[in-house]
Amino acid sequence: MERSQNNYLRLLLTGLLLSLNLLVSGQNLEAYQCRFFNSYLAGDMSNWMSWIEEIEHSHPDEQEWGILALQARYGLIGYYFGTDQKEKIKAVLREGESQLEDWREQAPGDARLLSLQASFDAFKIGLAMYKAPFLGPKAVGAIQKALKLNSKEPMAWLEEGNALYNRPALFGGDKKLALVSYQRALELFDQSDQQCNYLKVLVEVFIMKGYYETDQQSLYQNTRQHLQQQYGELPWLDDFLPSKVVH
Repeated sequence: MERSQNNYLRLLLTGLLLSLNLLVSGQNLEAYQCRFFNSYLAGDMSNWMSWIEEIEHSHPDEQEWGILALQARYGLIGYYFGTDQKEKIKAVLREGESQLEDWREQAPGDARLLSLQASFDAFKIGLAMYKAPFLGPKAVGAIQKALKLNSKEPMAWLEEGNALYNRPALFGGDKKLALVSYQRALELFDQSDQQCNYLKVLVEVFIMKGYYETDQQSLYQNTRQHLQQQYGELPWLDDFLPSKVVH
């Protein structure tokens, strides 16, 4: 009887330790999500590269961590474009492409990874416009494939919006249609239980910028007011409006 009780206690303790380890791991992932989120709100992305490298070093074989790091690279590159720091982009993008290729080999049907592939191709166009005839259709194809795989993936709708927003009208670009895709991405981000998601804020900012640039002043003011009520002052919003953001 005593041996049976000891075995039971040992199994119970093992289960509790395993549950605790899983809980701690989840909290760590959420902690990093919140680091990116809060620093994005503050307009301070100076630590992002360090956090990305920490994640990639500490969690090389965990897909959710890998995607978090790639999404952070995505945001950092967009920030460098918007703040005219193009000299910093190539290194971040090159390593991101290498990481993305590895993850796509492991999970070829993940719509998030396809969406990131489209965005990285768009970044390369932003660095060298002569690549647009080849990389533009490639990026659009990746977005369409992502949406076909998972029509409820918000990153796919975000990239659909970016493609429509940044493409010249002659080649099918349409800012108002882009806003429809951004709204769909926002709806889907809202359905997620992730508490700290800078991408959700990014979509809302893109919607605000879209209203501003399509002369929908009432919607622009309402969206800006909602953003600041929800997230604080966001002192960088005025700088963002005239910036050239490539995603």
